[in-house]
Amino acid sequence: MSLNAVTYEIVAQETPNVIRNCRNCKRSTEYFCSDKFRVNANQKIVDIWLIYKCIHCEGTWNCPILSRLNVNRIDPILHQKYMNNDKETIWHHAFQISKLRKLCDAVKNDINYEVRKEKSESVSDEATIRICCKYDFGLRIDKLLAEILDISRSKVSKMAKEETFLLYPTVSMKDKVIDDLQITVKGNRRVFG
Repeated sequence: MSLNAVTYEIVAQETPNVIRNCRNCKRSTEYFCSDKFRVNANQKIVDIWLIYKCIHCEGTWNCPILSRLNVNRIDPILHQKYMNNDKETIWHHAFQISKLRKLCDAVKNDINYEVRKEKSESVSDEATIRICCKYDFGLRIDKLLAEILDISRSKVSKMAKEETFLLYPTVSMKDKVIDDLQITVKGNRRVFG
């Protein structure tokens, strides 16, 4: 029996905002990533921050990336990416949710994203969904499956209880989506047709 395999890419449309105290607004408020690094070099010692801006007053907060590091200890290509405000490098740091949570009051990871269907192979009684997700922003597996299958989350939950889904690696439906997650949907031809 052949396998019906479909790859879905989860593409973030924005970076998560953070909540922290704003000195100008004199209250806890939301900050967005400016998509810019601040690089400060004092002779051979380098400090690098990712700049965030308050959504109300555009006051800034510098999120520490590297602190008091000898320039010789930084990969030259990576150093150039910091100097050039390389978007991929910026987004890599902006999606370090656990680090941001330690530095801020909260991280708003309910961001806009797009689900792109990439490829589909032959049809069978079983279908495998492969998830490509470059950034971790807390999207739950059950929510994503409901979106992909165009069914309610309660229906996804019912199907999970009936062991319709086989997840690899073995995780819970309430866990967060990870890159290269594979979900086999058993005995359900209509999933992709």
